[in-house]
Amino acid sequence: MFSTRRVLLLAMLLLVAVPATVVQAQEATTISEAPIGTAVIWDDQALSDAITYALTSVPAPAADTAYEGWLVSDDGSVKLSTGVITVASDGSANHTFDSNSTGYTGENLIAGFDKVLITVEPVPDDNAGPSDVVAYSHQIPTGAMTHIRHLLVTWSPPDATKGILTNLKEQIDVAIVQANLATNSTTLTDIQTYTHQVINILEGTEGANYDTSFSDPGDGVGVINHAADRKHALFAATAVPDDDVVVANAALVDIAGKNALDWATLARDTAVDKVLTADITLAKIFLGPGGNTVISLLEAARNGLDANGDDTIASIAGEGGAQQAYVDTQRMATYTLVAGGTTTNSEGATSEPEPEPELPATGDQTIPRLAQLALLTGLVLLAGGSALLIRSRHSRIRV
Repeated sequence: MFSTRRVLLLAMLLLVAVPATVVQAQEATTISEAPIGTAVIWDDQALSDAITYALTSVPAPAADTAYEGWLVSDDGSVKLSTGVITVASDGSANHTFDSNSTGYTGENLIAGFDKVLITVEPVPDDNAGPSDVVAYSHQIPTGAMTHIRHLLVTWSPPDATKGILTNLKEQIDVAIVQANLATNSTTLTDIQTYTHQVINILEGTEGANYDTSFSDPGDGVGVINHAADRKHALFAATAVPDDDVVVANAALVDIAGKNALDWATLARDTAVDKVLTADITLAKIFLGPGGNTVISLLEAARNGLDANGDDTIASIAGEGGAQQAYVDTQRMATYTLVAGGTTTNSEGATSEPEPEPELPATGDQTIPRLAQLALLTGLVLLAGGSALLIRSRHSRIRV
């Protein structure tokens, strides 16, 4: 039979062990519920053709299993594997998939998909599709994705296969080409011809300075109008006001798009007010490059200014232009991956996975029950030990 001191010692050890056990269980729950990283689509060899996963605090996969990433179409009928995701010893994972890889032709991943899954797959795996065990997932809300696609993928004629910001970048590029042709010309007539074409490209057919007597290498819409249509970023933010990622990046799109608009407008004004009214020498100076010239302003509208940019162009050095607006729009479609989710069957119907998928354990689910049992046992032993101690003292007093 235990002595009084042994009973008390055992009770104290059990009571001390319980808090640590409970903390471990709480930590495991916190890790599993927190976002584990992001998946972001970007341009590699084509438009929005690559996706990069950047994950942290990911439990290692259980024996004979692996994590695999998937892009899922809006209706769930298409599930594109983005490959097995390898987890490092510190729980991090960095994985990139390019749709230009074998079997694909540079598919636009924003155009066709609105959801990312990371599933737990058996190794070896004979099934070409995702399993029903979804470890992490995220879906871009439809209200936001509609406007993101307007900006990046498809908008209105004349070319409905391109997005607003895609057109904006391309049309600025066309204007830069014509501006360079103007500055390299040897006659005033050629300089004015190419300059008029730059103006037509910037304003579009509805512009006040658009001149039908000169050809228009642009799309007829105009750089200035494309830049104004950046408002679809704010439409996306309005559709999902509680989505911090969409709202924050939409604000950046608006800033960079406004910069592009301002610089393109300054380029138009310089072309109209200075180049077309100057002699050949001054016309070439106003065309650029360098300073507040047509070419420099167009390049700023296209690519923005870095921290060491020419401050004589504008007072917003360090700000982005059309290219930055495009990248920020891709970031609006950031997949913030959290535990759990749904998968879809071959018909596109949504189905729920197992309530608690068997992910690699970070804490035994039986621990809280054992903790309660240990606490109860410790209290019983402590009470019993105290009673024995009191009885022992009484016995000594009687003796």
